[in-house]
Amino acid sequence: MLFNIGAKIASSYGYPCLILHDVDLMPLNSGQIYACTALPRHMSSALDSWRFHLPYRTLFGGVVAMSTVQFNMINGMSNLYHGWGGEDDDLYERLKVVGVEICRFDPAYSEYTMLKHKHEIPNENRMSLLRSASLRMHTDGLNSLVYNEVERRLHSLFTHILVET
Repeated sequence: MLFNIGAKIASSYGYPCLILHDVDLMPLNSGQIYACTALPRHMSSALDSWRFHLPYRTLFGGVVAMSTVQFNMINGMSNLYHGWGGEDDDLYERLKVVGVEICRFDPAYSEYTMLKHKHEIPNENRMSLLRSASLRMHTDGLNSLVYNEVERRLHSLFTHILVET
């Protein structure tokens, strides 16, 4: 839900590229390119906690770059996932349904580290939600987003947005 809120606000400012970034990931290569490519890009495909190997081919999360047009085309991300797990796979399914391929740069340019933190409890419904991802994508996402913006502060390098969901 928070990625959808951020994307909606970024789109209102006219940003053509969205970087969906988990807060617990940091790039190991200072030359990491934070920009969109023609295809949605999995930027964090070489994560230290996975020994820099992708655990499964369809993984598409952590840090992702995609155009605002592509994000809107798939109705954003699901608003139904809470806790840890599943929302990244749901995002991949949405792209697959509309025939959009993803890309990854060479692992040497995609290395990230996961900052130490207490891991969230896995979402109990993630597997059943994932099984119905393609059926829900037209009704669950940007078009069903409900939130109240409490405050917005523009800073030189970021915008802080406080919302109630």
